[in-house]
Order: sequence, then structure tokens, then C-alpha cells
Amino acid sequence: MNGESSHTGKQEPTAAPSVPGTLVRKVSAGVSDPDSARDLRVALWVEGGAPSERYEFSFEAAGSGEASAGMRNEATGREARARTIELERGDFTDLLRTLDVRNLIRLAGRPQRIPPDSVIGRLEISDGEQRVSSVFMADPEQAKDAGYEVPQAVADAVDRIYDLAARQLDEKDLRP
Repeated sequence: MNGESSHTGKQEPTAAPSVPGTLVRKVSAGVSDPDSARDLRVALWVEGGAPSERYEFSFEAAGSGEASAGMRNEATGREARARTIELERGDFTDLLRTLDVRNLIRLAGRPQRIPPDSVIGRLEISDGEQRVSSVFMADPEQAKDAGYEVPQAVADAVDRIYDLAARQLDEKDLRP
């Protein structure tokens, strides 16, 4: 088809468009100048599992310092109710430092085969206009059983987010 639609005759992209390099530059600038990171947002949503073992985690942080986090794990009965938290500027800067946006852009275009009832995570970085999102298997044991390996660019950011959220919610560990 050579990128041409058979029913409209219009050119259609043959691959998903990539996020413009401005998001890469904004994240990099936010590391060296926290004031330039005010429009940046980093989010992680994780959920899934069999009905009796459901796991849910959410974390959203903005360069302004506003953040929210929460977790519920039915398998263990643990819950850290979602609440708004205030991140120190250095914490958000450290989080930005762990983000390999170029690699996340590259990974975003790769479809993942994820078995049913898996715990699935989605890491997203946005500046309000552009965003990059990566989907992955979030439960290490499930991933190992499925022969899936979380890309290092995702694993580093996710680990940092879990650590930040646990500290803010006064929990030891929030991972599935």
C-alpha cells in the first residue's frame, strides 16, 4: 500500500509519529533549571491481576511540586489511600534525571505482547502539548514467567517513582 489508503487516496503514516525533540530538550533543561520544568508532568499508572489479586498504583507529579500517589493491593490487603503530596523541587529534578526520554520514545512504538490478567504499567511524560508513553509488564514475577524484560529506561524511572511515592506515603514499599 506504500502508505496510501485504498479507500481515500490520501497519504497515511506507515508508522506512529515520534514525539518531537522539544520534549527531550525540556526534560534535559528541567534537570539543570528546575524553573523550566514547571510544565512537565510525569505519571505512572499500574493495574491488573486476577480479580482476587488486583493491584492498583497511581503516581502523578508536576514540575510545580504538586503530586499525588496511592496504591491498593488486594492480594496482600495493603492500601495507601490516594492523596495529594508535595514533592521537594530536588525530588522532581532527580526524577527527571532518571528519564531517558529518547529511549522511551523509541520503546513507545514497539507493541508488547502481554498475557491476560497481567499487572500492566504505563509510564507517561508530558509537557502539556507533547507526551511519550510506555506500556510494560509491571509485576516482576509475571514478567519473568512470560519471558518479558522491562526495558532499563522504564525500570529506572519506575523504581524511582515507587521510592518517591513510598517515602511520601510513609510506606516501606509500594511495588506489586
